[in-house]
Amino acid sequence: MSRRENSASSSISERAGSSDRGRADTTMHNSSEGTPLLGERSSSPSTPEHLLPAPSQTPTPRRRGGYQSGRRRGQRRSTALGRVSNFDPKWWVQRARYYVPITGWLPNYQASNLVVDVKAGFMVACLLIPQALSYSSLTRLPPAYGLYTALVPALVYGMLGTSRHLSMGPEALISVLTGTLVKGQLKHLYGAYSPGMPPADTVEHFSTAVASAVALLSGLFTFALGMFRLGFLDSMISESSLRGFISGTAIVIIIGQSRIMLGIAAASSVHSTPWNDFKFMLSHLDQTHVMTAIVSLGALLFLRLLRAVKSRFKATTWLQQIPDTLVVIVLTTAISWVAKLGEEHGVVIFGKVDGDLPHFRLPRVPTYADTKDIVSSAITITMIGVVESVIVAREYASRNHYVVSSNRELVALGVSNAVGSAFGAFPAFGSLSRSKLNDRAQAKSQLSGVVTASLVVASLLGLLPYLFHLPRGVLAAIISDAVISLLSATPGAVAFLFKVQA
Repeated sequence: MSRRENSASSSISERAGSSDRGRADTTMHNSSEGTPLLGERSSSPSTPEHLLPAPSQTPTPRRRGGYQSGRRRGQRRSTALGRVSNFDPKWWVQRARYYVPITGWLPNYQASNLVVDVKAGFMVACLLIPQALSYSSLTRLPPAYGLYTALVPALVYGMLGTSRHLSMGPEALISVLTGTLVKGQLKHLYGAYSPGMPPADTVEHFSTAVASAVALLSGLFTFALGMFRLGFLDSMISESSLRGFISGTAIVIIIGQSRIMLGIAAASSVHSTPWNDFKFMLSHLDQTHVMTAIVSLGALLFLRLLRAVKSRFKATTWLQQIPDTLVVIVLTTAISWVAKLGEEHGVVIFGKVDGDLPHFRLPRVPTYADTKDIVSSAITITMIGVVESVIVAREYASRNHYVVSSNRELVALGVSNAVGSAFGAFPAFGSLSRSKLNDRAQAKSQLSGVVTASLVVASLLGLLPYLFHLPRGVLAAIISDAVISLLSATPGAVAFLFKVQA
């Protein structure tokens, strides 16, 4: 053997010897501390040999997974099952806070936020109540049902929702989709009574039953999306397709409301389409009611000018807090009452509306209605409402530095619609304009939505009689103003699509 090999073998032997000595030293050290190594006996002289534990047969743990990780998973499962089987109150409290968020934030509510939340709720109510009265006409239902939609779903969402700023209630796009469904189902009712006409009460009960049925189905679909944790689906709908749908629906709404603002009588046929309504309006411009057009277009111009002034002077706090919709309603109602626009000038006014609180009634598909059409409309309403609501909730949660859960939001929206359908409400989802106002008012919690709902109750019990002289063309102007705002982003989106040659 060469000299190099002898030196190599001697160095290896030295290393092995030092390693063995280190192991022995470690064994002695651990034995002196009373902690034997894995698989070894303790050599402490104070313990008799026959009392020493048997050598451990535990297999060597692997780096990933294996025996140790499986053992930990088993311990976690057994611990969780133990909590459930023992009915630990802490577990139930945690579940309640997760599924019913009001049980978490209400006990810890700070009294210093009460004034801010009440002010925010009042400001949102000043916008919500006129919108609810206006949007009910889009659904072809009496005005009180718009307030029912602003009341019950908002109360339920205040208990179950995770967003502090989302304003729950009637929304323009959802209302027009509901109205389109109701109009289509009325064809079957009129066909059943042909060649005569159904009584007015029958038409109202049929329409409200259809609207409640689609609200129930929409709520169940939304609830199912949340329970199956499909909150990510809102990101799978492209912005271009959503923008196209919103723009098309907005144009349809403007066509319908323009006829009302001009005071032109509606077409007698219930089978008319938006294009036929547009042609009918153009061909009957000579029948425009001048006084109605002046009042309605004047209200629309005032709303647009006030909106432009607010966008110009964003730093002026008192200007931003002016409830423009409420101001228009108060002014036009006073002018109509003083000038007797309804009695002497033939302007169609709001009239007498019963303002009772909603009654519980299980929704059902009425006779002569097509269930397949109701289900398909409920799916469309669900997709549009879910996308809008979740986007708005995420946006304002990000701005105010708190977290919302998409799946829990879907559960809250679904339960709100399902419960609301039993009290005469049509489908309700989050509104961008009202949520923006709620954020601008610096709402601190979901209590602002509860305050808004309580003011809706007050309006049902005492406000509606004071709106007797309100011109209906003004409600059409309020709807048109909201819809025009939806079209503000359309030109930029179309230009972008042309730019990328989509």
